[in-house]
Amino acid sequence: FGSSIESWCLLRGLAVAMLPDASPRPAPAATWQALPDIAGTGSRLHGRTTSGLAQARPQETVAPVCSSVPLVALASSAGLLAATIAQRPARARRGVGRTCTSKSRLATARAASSAGDAAEASVRPGGIAAWPGAERFLWEWRPKVDVHFVRQSPEGDVRKDFAVVMVHGFGAEGSYYRSQLEAVATLGGTAYAVDLLGQGSSWPSVDPTGRDADGNTIGEGEWGWGDALREEFGGGGLAFGEPTWMAQIDEFVKRVVKEDHVYLLGNSVGGYLAAKVAARAAETGTSKIAGLALANATPFWGWTQEGAWAPWDGRLPVRPVASAWFGALRGSIGQMLGMVYATPKDGGPVEARIGQLAERIAAAAAHPMGAAAFASILFAPKQEPTYGDALDSLAARRLPVLLLYGEDDPWIVPWWARRSAGRIESGGGEYYALSPAGHCPHHESPEAFNQVLLAWLARREGLEEIPLLYSSLSGGAAKFQAVQIERRL
Repeated sequence: FGSSIESWCLLRGLAVAMLPDASPRPAPAATWQALPDIAGTGSRLHGRTTSGLAQARPQETVAPVCSSVPLVALASSAGLLAATIAQRPARARRGVGRTCTSKSRLATARAASSAGDAAEASVRPGGIAAWPGAERFLWEWRPKVDVHFVRQSPEGDVRKDFAVVMVHGFGAEGSYYRSQLEAVATLGGTAYAVDLLGQGSSWPSVDPTGRDADGNTIGEGEWGWGDALREEFGGGGLAFGEPTWMAQIDEFVKRVVKEDHVYLLGNSVGGYLAAKVAARAAETGTSKIAGLALANATPFWGWTQEGAWAPWDGRLPVRPVASAWFGALRGSIGQMLGMVYATPKDGGPVEARIGQLAERIAAAAAHPMGAAAFASILFAPKQEPTYGDALDSLAARRLPVLLLYGEDDPWIVPWWARRSAGRIESGGGEYYALSPAGHCPHHESPEAFNQVLLAWLARREGLEEIPLLYSSLSGGAAKFQAVQIERRL
């Protein structure tokens, strides 16, 4: 069954990549800049409560290579290509508490930064305000490696000692959480949206690979294709993808976020990463992560196993393996986004937000290191625990988990949501379904999404209860304006 799911996902992704709109074309001009964000408005919330969900847990399958993110065709078709190169060996599942192999790049990253975990983070202003009340910052996470994030702080005397750290999906960037950043601040929390390395505005500040005799970077307008790694980046290699992203989120919470209670909110692969980071942190017994909210989290990512044979482990440098392909597919971003939204052509706010997001993704992809980062991400090995094991571990520790899923997502279909809900039920988790809403419900139906999120946070923090307003219609359906929301757990 797992193999069937994987094959379907791979073939579907490849088909999308071969659509006419994704045919080879000149890449957009490599002018990389931050684009302005737009205000988002969406439908309000309505809700109803149904009985708890009793869901049998199927045996954990090998993670399929089916990206459930805006650039799904890129990653999933890459998985199909890579799968023809090598068959990965079967490996026994390992528990949350087990360590990775000695070759783990995440372990290398942790060792390199262990002395600085408690040190004051090197944070500086990152440009003009993203929008009123939102501040941009750059955090020098590693030498010559800048992580961009947006922070929205509460005003006046409403400030509370909790924070929400928001992690975006593949190819996107943190400011598509604008509505949630503003909403959390009105509740008294401090909201952060961080760009994953190699996405949005988080990049090395110089070409990490190679220099000529005069000390200049080499390559033809692109970074990352040199023959050697510059000494500033250390001897362990520089990579993008899951191991690096997990380390980045973990250290961001520890070193940048000052609030004592931290909630992680993740969409798509951001949810996958957030669940695994929360589970690993909970193992230490000293984590300040107080809860986890997932919006259509992808339950799988990547195709290579840590320590197993693979044609490449994603560490730079390497000569081009994806540059032409990456450039050819960059023109289909808007089409791919439209595939995973329920109402992409509403002629109103959703269509406008999708257009703006597509522009910001295209701008980020125009970074001179875009192609190298893309190639590195595709081959980065998966990390432990699995997504399913992470949810099991969090439920066993009764860490609050909220599933807030778009019901009309063609990639992370409701079956996946029910499966995740079955894992968190014993720990008191909650599951809400929104419709119409697709893969990014926080972006497509932000007002409905925010009402559920804020009510959940208020209960967790012991704040004044926020009622979930809705109107009941005939037949037991519940609806407010255009969005239906149903509590299923």
